[in-house]
Amino acid sequence: MIATGLFGDLAGNIERALATDASGPVAVVVEWADADPRLGLREGYPPSPEDEAAIGAGAAGRLDRLQKLLAAAASTRRIVLALPASPLPPWLPSLPGQASAFKLHLRALLASFASACAASGVRVVEAADTASAYDVRAHINSGFPYRNSYADTLAASLATLLLPATPAKGLVTDLDNTLWSGIAGDDGPSNVHWSLENHARPHGLYQQFLAGLSAQGVLLAVASKNDLSPVAEALRRSDLLVPSSAFYPVETNWGPKSESILRIARAWNIGLEDIVFVDDSPFELAEVRQALPQVECHAFPAGDSAAVLALLETLRLRFAREHVSEEDLLRASSLRNAQLDQNSPSSADPEALLARLDARVAVSFLREPFDPRALELLNKTNQFNLNGRRWEESQFRAFLSGSDAVLAVVSYEDRFGALGKIAVAVGQRQADCLRIKSWVMSCRAFSRRIEFSTLLALFDYTGTDWLELDWHSTPRNNPTRNTLLTLFADVACHTPLRLARVKFASACPPLYATVSYK
Repeated sequence: MIATGLFGDLAGNIERALATDASGPVAVVVEWADADPRLGLREGYPPSPEDEAAIGAGAAGRLDRLQKLLAAAASTRRIVLALPASPLPPWLPSLPGQASAFKLHLRALLASFASACAASGVRVVEAADTASAYDVRAHINSGFPYRNSYADTLAASLATLLLPATPAKGLVTDLDNTLWSGIAGDDGPSNVHWSLENHARPHGLYQQFLAGLSAQGVLLAVASKNDLSPVAEALRRSDLLVPSSAFYPVETNWGPKSESILRIARAWNIGLEDIVFVDDSPFELAEVRQALPQVECHAFPAGDSAAVLALLETLRLRFAREHVSEEDLLRASSLRNAQLDQNSPSSADPEALLARLDARVAVSFLREPFDPRALELLNKTNQFNLNGRRWEESQFRAFLSGSDAVLAVVSYEDRFGALGKIAVAVGQRQADCLRIKSWVMSCRAFSRRIEFSTLLALFDYTGTDWLELDWHSTPRNNPTRNTLLTLFADVACHTPLRLARVKFASACPPLYATVSYK
């Protein structure tokens, strides 16, 4: 449905739209005339010396009202805001080449408004370049202020923030002439560089970028055709701008890099489509593209500072995430612990290892306050995913507001450390049955029987006799199928599966974890 609002009443139009739709996402595009009509280029009136004070007060009041309205709405739905792309009117007094105090005051009001909106959960589109965005002819003739090219860009930005893409999970990097300038095996570990003094600053920028990714929980690894000794020595250098501990695993060998990436993917326990590979060699990139077409490959343009900066901007968007969760920060350490676990002598007896894990599963059935980690898991998990269903934020919030909705968020820790929130089940009570609409679990939690502890918690906490699982086979959720085959004699591609409490009790493997609820 398309509805029109009242001209010049942006806040009122938004209030009426929010009242009509209780949960839908909202995109708001603000122009200077929305702050005060006298700041528009189509509005004609005789300016007076008293206008500055009146406009300043009016703009502050309107922006404050709009900010409070958007902040309140952002607590229940996704709100996206775009800031003015039109210029301030030319009648505002200023000296040639000098920004007037009043123009700076207006821009400060706008910046404060945008900052307060962002702090309250509103997604704010990056400010546009007025010269390339604004079309004065179209604005005056038709009322539409933007060039077509900017309108396309703005629409794409709004869509991206309303329905964000799933970020990549891991980056695999080459070393020689990528992480640093030079070849460690030929030049020596002390003669590879990344500093300004050695004309290698772009490599230093890349290292700083990788350090930022690591701090956000992104997995980093190395795939290098090299001997281990010079690589290990170079990575131990104290002036490295990314901690060498951020890289796991480090694959240094003379085999195809596609094979190194396969081993890295297994160590990380993620899909190839979640991996980005960066290398300066066109040959290595071509080999990986041919052998592993799911892996996203990028060339490192050594020697071209502008191209390196453009690459980092591209990678920044590829790994962009709205917030860094505790689970993101735990990911790398938990993978290292898992590797130690696999290499321990007790790994030959998996049942004995599970019994000695001192595992603790905590299941939260709280629906308030809203947990963004639950939505993140539902929308980015592929391997253990009941049906591949994705949830738009407003749709998810609306579902949880129902009295019959059930949300289970599962956290896990054992003697090797905490994994944080790693599983989510979303269901709906129907008499003596709980219908599970979505059920996902992070691949980091595999092989610990957490999925069975989750089902047990759903039975016990809700008191239902039946679980109905909305099972759909996807190209990537074979781990879910394997779990279901433990409980059912056969699993069709697309069918609801009804699991009785007594059936679960007889088919469930031994569980050693302590389960708690809240």
